[in-house]
Amino acid sequence: MGFSSLLKEDVLTFGNIYIKGKTILSQKEIEKLLPKPGTPFRQNILEENIKKILKFYADRGFPFAIISPLEFQLDSTSLSFELHIDPGNIYRIRNIIFKGNSTTSDEFLLRQFTLENGVIFNEIKLQESIEELEKLNYIYVDSFHLIKGNDEGWVSILIFINERNMGGIIGAISYSENGGWSGKFQAIGKNLFGGGRTIELKWQKEGNTYQEEIFQYKEPYIFSLPFSLTFDIQHSYIENISNKTSISTGVIYSFRDFLISFAPGVENYAKSGKGGISYPFIETSFFYEANPFRLFYRNKWKRGRGWILEISSMASLYYLNIYSEYFILSSNGDELLFYKPIRGYPGVIASKGLKFGIELLGKFDQLIIYPLLETSWIEDFWQYSYGIGIKVNKVSMEYAIPFDESPINGRVYITFHGGS
Repeated sequence: MGFSSLLKEDVLTFGNIYIKGKTILSQKEIEKLLPKPGTPFRQNILEENIKKILKFYADRGFPFAIISPLEFQLDSTSLSFELHIDPGNIYRIRNIIFKGNSTTSDEFLLRQFTLENGVIFNEIKLQESIEELEKLNYIYVDSFHLIKGNDEGWVSILIFINERNMGGIIGAISYSENGGWSGKFQAIGKNLFGGGRTIELKWQKEGNTYQEEIFQYKEPYIFSLPFSLTFDIQHSYIENISNKTSISTGVIYSFRDFLISFAPGVENYAKSGKGGISYPFIETSFFYEANPFRLFYRNKWKRGRGWILEISSMASLYYLNIYSEYFILSSNGDELLFYKPIRGYPGVIASKGLKFGIELLGKFDQLIIYPLLETSWIEDFWQYSYGIGIKVNKVSMEYAIPFDESPINGRVYITFHGGS
């Protein structure tokens, strides 16, 4: 501002600020956004308060408001002035235009975008809609611009986006002297045919003890509603205990940070050395994610066989990851068990358990070093492990050691990520 060179900000305070112009909106609400008389004067404070008022108008349909401080009165201790407000016209959204989406269809993006054509412009809702887009994890909004239409009171929103990470693979291997080799592989496509369809393949093996294969497919926005259709095939084998195959189809309802799913299906269970039986099941799950916290709940009821319950959570802070998991099953027939990986140990087979872990993150540009500690309660027995991990770009390596074992008896984990 032109008057700034005349001010000695270290001794001045704000005086009276008079609101002038056709404010339209509540003057009392605007005055709440201004510094009170007697507040030490700083030019950046004045500029920040003007930005707050501009946002106040933009959140209520006036994205092109103009605010000008005028008529300054300077005395020995304070600065008083007028704040002239020209809100302009109230604007409605004519249309939403995406630029940069070479793969993803406009139709799918508009379904994901919660702000609709025809409504009064609201900057808060625009930011919320951008956050919903970026929850896809392969759409990133670089910027947006407002374009006035030829008709007064209408505006178009031009959104520049960047597409990346639309698919990839994750592979991992681990080895310990006691447990031998294990590994897992995951391949995922997040945006098939540009319509947000997801396909996922998983494979995991722990020596000759355990093996699992999973195929999952998700078709979003059935009947243009926030529901996704899912199809799932799973097979798991636990040596000398069970051989299970299941098929299910279901729906997922998504709203902001929440996902709720309902999936009925059929499972075939065979105990080693015996014939198999088939029975229906219903699986329900709930997922919540709001940075930096995630919560997952799953319940699977099997007719005549009992039920299983899993709850897990994770908080990812800048220098710290904290995670926990609880699982339990109630069986009315032959024993049905979980297979669970425990850091530093071969995978365990159990009917109930609890895990809790902490990772301390040291970040050095592309390098992350993280000491780790994990404790587990499995079938009324406690297990503890500690170790250290190193991650460079898309490759990480961990060495985890059971607390009651020699450091040379630890387990090595190597994980790599690849994809677009």
